[in-house]
Amino acid sequence: MNVSALILAGGEGRRMSGRDKGLIEWQGRAFVDHVIGRIRPQVGHIAISANRNLEEYAARSAHVFADARQWQGLGPLAALCTSASDIQLAKADWLLVVPCDTLYLPENLVQVFQAAAQRSPLCSAFYAQTDNQQHYSVMFFRPQLLPSSIAYLNAGMRTIRGWLQQQRARSVQFAADACFANYNSPQDMDTPPC
Repeated sequence: MNVSALILAGGEGRRMSGRDKGLIEWQGRAFVDHVIGRIRPQVGHIAISANRNLEEYAARSAHVFADARQWQGLGPLAALCTSASDIQLAKADWLLVVPCDTLYLPENLVQVFQAAAQRSPLCSAFYAQTDNQQHYSVMFFRPQLLPSSIAYLNAGMRTIRGWLQQQRARSVQFAADACFANYNSPQDMDTPPC
């Protein structure tokens, strides 16, 4: 299967004192570099959604874009809405979407999602789940679903969870909670890795 990835790095970084979270360094590398290192062997193409420091992100991927003006400031769904008209992403069979602050994603993330998709061929969207919680920001879905995010956001709804529910997404079980830990604050950076 042709799988592309979209890394969400367009947040305002409020819990990190307004810093661009994707470019914060952890163990000598930027957050986004940790994420790229985890997913690059699993996908054929990586795009990055970022709303500042585009040149720095472009050094990591030739496919970098900011949220379209009409959706700026509306959260992670703005990136999905902007992606709806992205020809490169539309070519993929599946799209893996991950946040830039989940540094230790499983090395078999795509493989597990693909297995779930093969078991449920009528389902077009999946998200990660561990024993303790759902991880809605780690998604695997058909790119043809992207246009539906526009209607969803234009209706005043903003949560990824709600959009996934609208798509009848199914959860996919993963073993280790730590592999999905978000580094949202300086305190989180003391969390031991997966």
